[in-house]
Amino acid sequence: MTDRFSRAERPVRIGDLVAQRDMLSQPDLVVRRDGGGDGDIKPADAPRPSAINVEGDLKIVQSNGYIAHVRLHQDGQTVWGTASHSGNVRCDNVTGTVVGEQLSMTIAWNNGTRGIYTSDPHLHDGHSTTFGQGIMRGQTHDELHPDQHASWEVHDRVFIRLDHL
Repeated sequence: MTDRFSRAERPVRIGDLVAQRDMLSQPDLVVRRDGGGDGDIKPADAPRPSAINVEGDLKIVQSNGYIAHVRLHQDGQTVWGTASHSGNVRCDNVTGTVVGEQLSMTIAWNNGTRGIYTSDPHLHDGHSTTFGQGIMRGQTHDELHPDQHASWEVHDRVFIRLDHL
């Protein structure tokens, strides 16, 4: 017996639509079209990234008036790089981690201070962000002088939220 419907005209079963909707509504599921041509949606083979991409230049504007320029490299959750502020205050050995959307780094400045920078756990909406993007904000303090602290924000970049990678 032959099928009386072409593929384009085949009736849709409600159960199939509900199953696909339920699969798509799972927050940690990445989906792709099945290569078999039947149109089913299957989980992607690739794991989700465990950290946002922070590699590159960051202009960190601090509430105490300082502006730190940081150049980061990233390998997974590990970050490293260089930094400068106020002209000749520098660090050639920035170290840190990025887990999820949270960046933590230590900057040992050549003026004898040691900045600990920790972003908020999640990116924030901002005037320059669109759907799936966020800006990074956080707190810093001098490890050697804990009474010296400031809030900060990255002013020259928006980041892709982890759930949109």
